[in-house]
Amino acid sequence: MVISQFLRRIFLALVLGLFFIGKAGATPEQDFQTQAQTDYVTITNYVDAQFAKSMGFITTLGWNTPPSVFDIVSGPRVEVGVGAGADLMGLPNLNNLSLGAINLGSNFNLPSTIPFPFPVISGRVGLANGLDFGMKFLYLPMITLPDVNFSGNFWGWGLDLRYKVVDGVNLPTVTVGVSLDSMQGNFSLGTAINQTSTYNDGGTSYPNINFTGTNNYTLDWNTKSFGAQVQVGKDLKVLYPFAAIGFQRNSGSITSTMTGNGTLNIPGSATSPSNVNVSATSTDPPVYFEPKYVLGLDFGQGLHWAVVGESNGTDIAGSTSFRVQF
Repeated sequence: MVISQFLRRIFLALVLGLFFIGKAGATPEQDFQTQAQTDYVTITNYVDAQFAKSMGFITTLGWNTPPSVFDIVSGPRVEVGVGAGADLMGLPNLNNLSLGAINLGSNFNLPSTIPFPFPVISGRVGLANGLDFGMKFLYLPMITLPDVNFSGNFWGWGLDLRYKVVDGVNLPTVTVGVSLDSMQGNFSLGTAINQTSTYNDGGTSYPNINFTGTNNYTLDWNTKSFGAQVQVGKDLKVLYPFAAIGFQRNSGSITSTMTGNGTLNIPGSATSPSNVNVSATSTDPPVYFEPKYVLGLDFGQGLHWAVVGESNGTDIAGSTSFRVQF
């Protein structure tokens, strides 16, 4: 028993000794690498969470027809249209993240608001008994902007079914509808790392460290949304104002990946310069359940032009479209 306890004490002493030797033997460059990896995880988790607040809402954008339901018997029977818009996504307080090694102002040039464009093709056909059926298709071909190291593309589709509840000469038109939307895509953004700052490591301050290299951020998403809404509007012949309120149930995944590769130079350190390679990945679902609000104006007869604003209470999106009815 005495020998067993003695051996256990020797083993524990060896483990603690190796631990403290390892800590004492770590260079400031190795500590910077470890802290930078933690910082990258923090940044990636934060940015992905912000996109998760928006991607479900973006998936549903592009429906811009006033509440009047098409009729296969009396007409108008069919509508086709093209349009474009943008969602304004916010990335607030990025520079307020608590980081130990990475200086955001030197390495990332992310704006506080990102405009997310969406071109759309839509179609609608009248059925019978106050029903109509709509389709939409979103598509952005691969765009590459080498001057800012950006590339991205996406595509999506949507189906909806609407039923006219009220429609009269002196009454507004009231329509209820359900929709199913899907969207997937990706984009990447490369930025230069050019950081000169003070690094504090275990009570030692290293002024004027220099970290240079490249950073790449990639977003991938695959989202679906089921929604229902009530539309209200009034046909004033040439002008048709309308509004809608509803909800969305979103599902899918949004994944952010960030990698950084560079050279770290700490003045006064015998182990500088050294390579620093860090990466982090974060995956979140879109906001599960959210409201949707719509305001729009439609102009014309036969050939129509619409201007529409939409919001989920966080993002604001605007779009315009031209549609032909026959």
